[in-house]
Amino acid sequence: MRAFNESQKPTTERSRNKASCSYCRNEEHQVVDCPHVKSDWAIFQTLCIPSSIASNWTNNPIGNSNGQQHWNTQSATANWYKTPTGWSKWYAECEKAHIKVIKAEERKAKSTDKTKKSSKCGFCESSHHNRRACPSMDALNERIIKANAHWRRRFYDRIVEDLGLGNGALVKVLRKTGAWNSGQSTEYVGIITSINFDEVNMFSYAEQANKNWGSRLDHKFQSPVTIKAIVDGVEGQMTLAPINPQGNYPSFNDEHGRPLVDVFANNWGASHFAEVISPTKQPLSDEWVSGGQEECVQFITKKYSLAKLKKQNVIATLENYEKRFNLC
Repeated sequence: MRAFNESQKPTTERSRNKASCSYCRNEEHQVVDCPHVKSDWAIFQTLCIPSSIASNWTNNPIGNSNGQQHWNTQSATANWYKTPTGWSKWYAECEKAHIKVIKAEERKAKSTDKTKKSSKCGFCESSHHNRRACPSMDALNERIIKANAHWRRRFYDRIVEDLGLGNGALVKVLRKTGAWNSGQSTEYVGIITSINFDEVNMFSYAEQANKNWGSRLDHKFQSPVTIKAIVDGVEGQMTLAPINPQGNYPSFNDEHGRPLVDVFANNWGASHFAEVISPTKQPLSDEWVSGGQEECVQFITKKYSLAKLKKQNVIATLENYEKRFNLC
């Protein structure tokens, strides 16, 4: 699923300052936990400047973790606040921070007042258990894993066993030239360089041609089939969708003529698969089929509630697949 696949991408390396308290600039806490806000505010109420107290933090500032000197370190902030031109700014920042601290304390008090009986499972909203022990979530996980395993067997039989599509396979592809309605299809020979076997699952078929926008599987739960191939010396996308589709969302069928895939990575500018010239044998492990993408399934049900999965038409898509192949 797109949501799971995005979560697996490495975080982009960026140079950024460590988060710090917006009041005193200490990197070890946030403003709602700042130990200086209340005491500074109390001193301001006496019409004194807090730095007049020898023990005040502005008289004993700490440096930041990387040793760099820039405007938002505690040292720089303390120096600014201690000068007369910075007193009004200090007062305003202290007042703003004090409001945040008081509101945080009020929220914490309200949360503490709540009884355990009012807590609900984050998945099914039952008051009898938490998400970790949710039987509904466990049952749904088993159903999706079972459906995924069934779909992956069909995908394996069609793509790997029947067609011999895999890295190194030679294929005939078609490319459209000219106007879409009156253009010509040109044949090319390509060599497949990759297929995203690890990402595909039952949500690679979303019944898009039969669904309106309101009942269609949400985009982030779809699992597009992505195939890359070198065609005419350039690596690009190769789609399994026919070049002259009947309808807006054509599907690629299994060996029995049943719809298998209708979610493709990118049809625009892609080469369209026509036939295999020289197949390759790229067997996949039994675990690839039987595992049913357990890690992906558990990620989705931990992240989203049952109500959300229903609203995004994940449950309806699963139920339709189970009914179609008698998996219930």
